Amino acid sequence: MTRSASISASDADLRRTDCRRHDRTRLLRPSWAELDFGALRCNVERTRAMVGPKVRIFFVCKGDGYGFGAAAVARAAAHAGIDGFCAGSPEEVVAIRSTGTTLPVLLFASTTPDDLLEAARLGATVTVQSLADMEAVLQASDPIEVFVEVECGLGRFGLHRDQWRTVLQRLRPANNVKVTGLYSHLGTPDDRETSRAQADLFRQAAKDAVEAGHEDLILMLASSRIVLAYPEMTFDAVDPGRLIYGGGLDENWMDIGQLAPLLKAVKSRLIHVQEQPPGTVLGIGYGAPIALERAMRTAVAPIGFWDGLNHVPPLGEVLVRGRRCPVLGRRPLQHSVIDVTAVADARPGDEVVVMGRQGSEEISVHELARATGTSVIELVPRLARCLPHVYIGQEESGGVA
Repeated sequence: MTRSASISASDADLRRTDCRRHDRTRLLRPSWAELDFGALRCNVERTRAMVGPKVRIFFVCKGDGYGFGAAAVARAAAHAGIDGFCAGSPEEVVAIRSTGTTLPVLLFASTTPDDLLEAARLGATVTVQSLADMEAVLQASDPIEVFVEVECGLGRFGLHRDQWRTVLQRLRPANNVKVTGLYSHLGTPDDRETSRAQADLFRQAAKDAVEAGHEDLILMLASSRIVLAYPEMTFDAVDPGRLIYGGGLDENWMDIGQLAPLLKAVKSRLIHVQEQPPGTVLGIGYGAPIALERAMRTAVAPIGFWDGLNHVPPLGEVLVRGRRCPVLGRRPLQHSVIDVTAVADARPGDEVVVMGRQGSEEISVHELARATGTSVIELVPRLARCLPHVYIGQEESGGVA
């Protein structure tokens, strides 16, 4: 990508990337995340191939679509053929519905019981995961559609066995409540024995639902890792997130799923290059002073911990002109200071690759996570949410910002 394209120098480029006005302004401070929505489509296809045509795919858009924008990813995923959405907050329900989709949107537990009806009025199927939730929906003045969440071992939300029977029995005759499905999450997907025991508990909940008179419920247990590791646990529907974003999974799971990352690269540009003579003391980011015994060339890129990176070392390396260059000191709020001594011709305007490929070198998201002491599942949504987006590739996001 040329400098003019990344800084949005032409109207044609602006229309092609469909950047919002404030994002065009933000790109004058040249740091950005490159997204390939063609990867999302490919990952939906891969998920469909794994679960089969009869299993519904409820695409998880929580965390504002893992930082990529709930509306943007929802629109792209709907075009790719998913069957429904999962949201983590009422505002994500609004964002998903703003795309015009009529697909179901399941709202994971995120409100107080008193606010369930208001959330449902936004166009959500709400979660009943406690006795208090049950009482709230039974007293709702409007018809309300719900999924019941049962606790099988994650230890976060959900009804225990001595509770779910009561809830299922009491909801069955309620004229204003439509119970659409039953779901849960497994707590230890790496432990096969424990996961299978938890899945058996879910099967018991499904059996209890039938005995309580519920018919044709959508049974959903498998998130991304479960889809990949336990094909026998797909039931009627799955709720993958990381699988479709192609990020946040360990490298071996990415390979197993043959996944492509939506977050293709994180980049910046040098805005300052400085020759530092021997004896100079650098106190970068208010960290421990760095006393230079020999001359050094330093450069500054306008990307810092405000943009989703870490502050305290280790900070890892970046690519400048195809060469690996270490990041110095502590990373400031909005900048990174880089040792470019090995890049004699480095100058302002040069592209800086924090994650991605430049020439024959590449810094993967997994390498960046290891180098900065951060987990991939934490790093990807932080970078995606903090940085302005530039769409790349032949297939863009269906006209989303």
